[in-house]
Amino acid sequence: MKTINTDFFVFKLQLNTKFFLVLMFGMLVFSAHRSFSQTPELFADKVLISNISNPWGFTFINSNEVLFTEKRGKVYRYTISNDSLIEISGVPTVSQNGQGGLLDIALHPNFNTNNFVYLTYAVAATGGQTTALGRGKLVGNQLQNFTELFRALPIRNSGVHFGSRIVFDKNNFLYMSVGDRGVQDSAQGKNNHLGKVLRFNDDGSIPSTNPLVGVPNTRPEIFCWGNRNIQGMAMHPETGEIYAHEHGPRGGDELNLIKPNTNYGWPEVTFGINYDGTPITPDTTLPGMQLPLTYWVPSIAPCGMTFIKNGQPNNEADILIGALAGSHIHWLKMKDDKRVSSTRSMNGYARFRDVRQAPDGKIYAMTESPNQFILLRSSVPILNSLEDETTELNEKIMLSPNPSFGESSLSFNVSKNQLVSVRIMGSNGNLVKEVASQNYAVGKHAMVIESDELPVGLYFIEIDKGDSKSFLKFVKM
Repeated sequence: MKTINTDFFVFKLQLNTKFFLVLMFGMLVFSAHRSFSQTPELFADKVLISNISNPWGFTFINSNEVLFTEKRGKVYRYTISNDSLIEISGVPTVSQNGQGGLLDIALHPNFNTNNFVYLTYAVAATGGQTTALGRGKLVGNQLQNFTELFRALPIRNSGVHFGSRIVFDKNNFLYMSVGDRGVQDSAQGKNNHLGKVLRFNDDGSIPSTNPLVGVPNTRPEIFCWGNRNIQGMAMHPETGEIYAHEHGPRGGDELNLIKPNTNYGWPEVTFGINYDGTPITPDTTLPGMQLPLTYWVPSIAPCGMTFIKNGQPNNEADILIGALAGSHIHWLKMKDDKRVSSTRSMNGYARFRDVRQAPDGKIYAMTESPNQFILLRSSVPILNSLEDETTELNEKIMLSPNPSFGESSLSFNVSKNQLVSVRIMGSNGNLVKEVASQNYAVGKHAMVIESDELPVGLYFIEIDKGDSKSFLKFVKM
């Protein structure tokens, strides 16, 4: 008669149980990602500024401080926490003509050490106007030693299609868009800067690796060409690739992955037509010309663009795009550079000039008609801000155990005496349960999160401190 080794069976049962739990956790996270990746809706949470004059671009010094431009030639620093608005001096003189004026603003990737601020703007010159790039050092509330680094040629006596957006890549190369200035065929010529994306070193010099360096009768600043009027450009936060969208004429707005030495086709190919309804070209594609990742007919007049960091795989992207003529925010989901879905939020609210995600994960927009700077709210949690950047202790929120089998311990930090609300949210962003809402003193706090009554699935713990919100993902087993 054989003896049964009970210890072995207990060990095997424990091992199988652990494997099962790991498998279940993986399946829940996978299914939750699919559920969470459904396109959410955006709402106006709070109007922060309502007396702006034709805003054009904005950027974040940090999660609490914003620099923004007005087309008339002014730059402001806005502090969110105390609602402080201060004008920045030392801004260059701009030519406000039609669509021209003070345009985009960007910080050097090493702004914390060099304080460099970059602007694109329209300048007057003999024969008309053109788009220029310059930089200065932000000292206090002054741009010191502001220097023009570049101006696009040729000069045109026209008030349309100046562009222009600025974006840095992970190698600190600066990309700048310039519109075709209303002269369509200029976008195909490589001996001018119009209808192009240009690439520079951070001091405005030309990188030796630019594709047309050394090519006769071309402009060495050119990175790619055949673009009508790019007013949105951003870097994918994981891959480092540059994406841009451009205005079509009547229809034919495009989103493109910006690649070197590439022709995007305008005006030889387009999905749009002239404003009077006549055709521009019968072709939407030709050999040697890059098709867009996606396009819009009718036109939404896209303006401003940001990638939402939200825990996506590298081959997926959530892109927010403002719409001028469309008067909404476009949430575009991409996978393997193919359009998966899109939705429109805040239809008819305003002309959306720019939209950005702050370092703490919050989403903001600047609008025209009415002219506002607004904080947006998503119908589902934005997971970029698992850490509360306003806390002086700078520690992560912790939940243990996670996955939870009915009871877990939550710990978090409070940087000042304040009211804190702790809530359990469903994967769709709906409130499931309010755990606490009370005043907490400065320091580290802990509480028990009971989840016995919750169905198995993915949830989020929201810690709302009034001036900041943080989210922590957890699984109920």
